[in-house]
Amino acid sequence: MSILSRRASSLAVNSSLPYIYLSQIPYAKALSLQSHLVTRRLKARKQLQSPSSLTTEENARLQHIANTDILLLLQHPPTYTTGRRDRKRAEGDVNNVGSEEKRLREFGAEYFETLRGGQTTFHGPGQLIGYPILNLQNYKLSVKCYVAAIERVIIETCDAFGIKAQTSEHTGVWTDGEKICAIGIQVQRYITSHGFALNCNTDLSWFDHIIPCGLVDKKVTSMTKQIAKQQQIEFADKETNQLQRKKREMSVEIVLPVLTEKFGNMFERSMHPLGCFDDSEIGLRRVISESISK
Repeated sequence: MSILSRRASSLAVNSSLPYIYLSQIPYAKALSLQSHLVTRRLKARKQLQSPSSLTTEENARLQHIANTDILLLLQHPPTYTTGRRDRKRAEGDVNNVGSEEKRLREFGAEYFETLRGGQTTFHGPGQLIGYPILNLQNYKLSVKCYVAAIERVIIETCDAFGIKAQTSEHTGVWTDGEKICAIGIQVQRYITSHGFALNCNTDLSWFDHIIPCGLVDKKVTSMTKQIAKQQQIEFADKETNQLQRKKREMSVEIVLPVLTEKFGNMFERSMHPLGCFDDSEIGLRRVISESISK
């Protein structure tokens, strides 16, 4: 049973939830896309406050824009991002302004300051990124309960592959005392953005250059690493290492269909690829395509 089963709104406009996998796109484009989708929904909601000035067709179009949730799934090239807490700390340290960005860029990664919650983390290939653009009012969820729901999605996804994960006093999802998924969200007038980053077969050495999420004594892990540990695989030589890893790599493409299923179960929505079953979603697909092609 979903932890949302007693909270999901009986007035929710859609019982289905579209998702789209964008493959690997630069962080700046994903940031711009999220901002555009959130602003688009808020603008439509505002226009609907004066229904008498709208035609029937305009009203229907705006209702669709205002009420269509979507789950964006993707990967990023190597990128370090910082949240609100690290931004405030940096602003208070005049001698440190810009130095951390310069240091991290020297490793060949991009660097962005964001408005999400949390502190510095890494995004890169092999990491399944999820940016849900949802109206929390449709689910009667507080921000705290929404984060808990995301954590449960990740835990159940890991469990499907035999990885026992759990929450802790720190935000995110953990296994064997190591962080396997970071979570950082932003909510504007009930519309969510940003989201989660699940390490599938991520190169974990990128995390060596930072204190992930500001937790000094904590390490990060991946689904590939956890499965290797569980099976107690020891590689005798480099050739065997490469061969065995190829067989056991938990790629984003392997994890993605399981995660979308668990997401749908948790939020009590039927998941489907954007635009596959509903012609009215073609417009949204076009908006996304145009946004990331700029």
